[in-house]
Amino acid sequence: MKRTVVFALMIALSLLTACGGGAEREAFEKFSGKLAAAESLSFTANVTAQYDDRSCEFTLDYAQSSEQGAAVTVKAPDMIAGITARIAPGSSELEYDGRILDTGDLTPSGLTPVSSLPKLAETLKSGHVDMVWKEGDATVAQLTPENGLTVTVWLDENMTPYHAELQNSGKVVVFCDIINFKYS
Repeated sequence: MKRTVVFALMIALSLLTACGGGAEREAFEKFSGKLAAAESLSFTANVTAQYDDRSCEFTLDYAQSSEQGAAVTVKAPDMIAGITARIAPGSSELEYDGRILDTGDLTPSGLTPVSSLPKLAETLKSGHVDMVWKEGDATVAQLTPENGLTVTVWLDENMTPYHAELQNSGKVVVFCDIINFKYS
């Protein structure tokens, strides 16, 4: 009799857990749909890029509008602050007064610290949702924008992203601490 009761409780708990995961997924997909329909998106990110032999830190502003496209402006380090990259599909070059600054590729597909923000924004809007779960008050979503790349994003109770990690073949290559995330 005790085994039957324990088994029934285990089934009930597993069903409740499954329902919770479905609720988080539904909330994330609702957020993603609103973001995809937005006319504009902007945020600042403290980005740490993990190369094979070093790590580099940047503070970047991301701005996207349906009229102007996407732009990433470097705020730090000071040596390159103010440089703005206009990101066109298939490109990750920084242009400033006709010059190009190459930050180096983090992945074989050409992901760079600067192109990581447009990739993050696009993935939040349309990436394949692998799984969604709760960590304390945070909702965490793991997304796949393309083969070999995985994006994991942490969202607060208002479904506002505050941290993201971009992984290539299981290795985190970009850490993003996100602030001032706004869309309309």
